[in-house]
Amino acid sequence: MGKRFEGKVAVVTGAANGIGHCIVCRLLEEGAKVAALDIEGDTLAREFEGNEDIAIYPLDVADYTMCNKVVDEVLETYGHIDILFSNAGIIKRGSVQSTTEEEWRRVIDINLNGCFWMDQAVAKSMIERGIKGAIVNTSSCTSRTVSKNTGAYAASKAGVSQLTKWLALELAEYGIRVNAVGPGTSMTRITEGTRNDPERNAQFLANIPLGRYGAPEEAASVALFLASDDASYVTGETLVEDGGFTLF
Repeated sequence: MGKRFEGKVAVVTGAANGIGHCIVCRLLEEGAKVAALDIEGDTLAREFEGNEDIAIYPLDVADYTMCNKVVDEVLETYGHIDILFSNAGIIKRGSVQSTTEEEWRRVIDINLNGCFWMDQAVAKSMIERGIKGAIVNTSSCTSRTVSKNTGAYAASKAGVSQLTKWLALELAEYGIRVNAVGPGTSMTRITEGTRNDPERNAQFLANIPLGRYGAPEEAASVALFLASDDASYVTGETLVEDGGFTLF
């Protein structure tokens, strides 16, 4: 079986941990050249030191200017971009009463605004170079349902799913597909608070028909499917990967 991404250039944000890190590793295994972007760029640089198939760029996706600058640097290195995984995200827990302005803005800035800044910059580069590429955003099952103390996160991810539809509609004429993966509770740093709280942990597991949390590798597999030619007629979709959590 051939490597699905042989000769492709892929950009991954939120590349240092969790789903993003799994995406990076799978892309390298499947033949891609990878630009790995993360605010923790030093961590990635140490891990992949000496690997000529990956370039590391420090990035806070909430910074519009920085996003455009990094995309320009990737283009200088590789000449073009075929695939973007816009994956960077954070969660801040809080009730309606306790969520601060700073917490709300930071979640929206990274999860939604940062997603658009990267999607926009990469889409422009694809259009200018005639690249019929693929963009895969990371949404969440919380784009369809909510739980207590996750208002900012749920709002940001619902926004990502709607953003994905809008971009898919506008970019279809250029042959650019835009989709999103919607993970449930995966075993990543972002869900540690839930998994380490016995009461919340039991509550979550009771509401997952498959009876377990997802592995970040499973979410990465869905994301890579959406970026591959196997999904060549799929655009504008959020493919939820949550063990059945949103069936209720």
